[in-house]
Amino acid sequence: MKQFFLALSLLLTLPLSAEELIQAGSLKVTLASPQKVEKVPMGNYLGSYTYPSAHRFTISAYVDGFVSEINVKPYATVKKGQKLFVLKSPKLLDLQSDYITTLLEFEFYQKELKRLKPLSEKGVIASKRYTEAKNRHDQLKTATAFKQNLLKAYGLSQAQLNKVTSQHKAYPSLTISAPADSTVSTLEIQVGTFVHQGDTLAKLVNTTECHFEVDMPWQLTASLKQGDKLYSKESVFTVFAMSPEIDPVSQTRGIDLHEEKGCNAQGGASMSVTLYQKQSAWKVPSSAVVGMENGHVIFVAANGGYRALPVTVLAQLEGKNFITAALTENDRIAVSSVLALKSAAEGSEE
Repeated sequence: MKQFFLALSLLLTLPLSAEELIQAGSLKVTLASPQKVEKVPMGNYLGSYTYPSAHRFTISAYVDGFVSEINVKPYATVKKGQKLFVLKSPKLLDLQSDYITTLLEFEFYQKELKRLKPLSEKGVIASKRYTEAKNRHDQLKTATAFKQNLLKAYGLSQAQLNKVTSQHKAYPSLTISAPADSTVSTLEIQVGTFVHQGDTLAKLVNTTECHFEVDMPWQLTASLKQGDKLYSKESVFTVFAMSPEIDPVSQTRGIDLHEEKGCNAQGGASMSVTLYQKQSAWKVPSSAVVGMENGHVIFVAANGGYRALPVTVLAQLEGKNFITAALTENDRIAVSSVLALKSAAEGSEE
């Protein structure tokens, strides 16, 4: 201990000009080399994988009815258009019957117009009769189109509607198919269940894509924009979207990241990850960097002494500082007795 204070006393009494070096005397200083890196850590975050809303599907009952068939099992993978359920619905039967009645009358007036038009033009019948038939035809045409759209709204596919239209026959069963290639995440009904319009039958999710969501300090997110690349030790992420608002409690902003390698169906999983940005920097032990009145410095060995080198600290992680400075890989920097070197440097400035 006496040796330390003797060395420190010697340092403090050495007058230095701007070009002179700090002499360590008998003070023992451990040296290390800076390590060149191309990625700077942004910090460690706990994030979670989530599937985008566009990849989630809720299968609901379009109409009141009984579940007569279930053609899928929980967690099964389904293809777009694959039959999932069949509902038997008295209400759907009534709607189809009403549509068929309107359709038959419409088709009758289509034929009636063809018959009356030449007779009206030749004066065989009064033009009023043709006009009345034409008005009724137009009304039925509009009503037919409306009821077709209504049946589609109640879940009838275009193919099923074409079948009802061509055959003039009502079908009480409604087939519900998968809207996309996906996986069944929940199955919420059984055969024989009576469901009301809007009741959930199942939920599907497309697991081919998911996003990683983290909350970052808003000051840090201010430097990010959509499309920027962020890195972890194993993955590459793209900034997909950012929350437009800052959380008033945590002072963070939500970041939605898209993982380029895919998430391997990890939706719902939480994971701690260290994120990096691409930036040339030097990695040095945290003990090498010390604060001075005008900023941070490190002490670089030179000509038997040490020179104080200003640095900019970009990040800190696991006992390492990431800095920008006028360094080379051949430089040797002090990683111990740094406070004594700092005192000497401050003393030389007085």
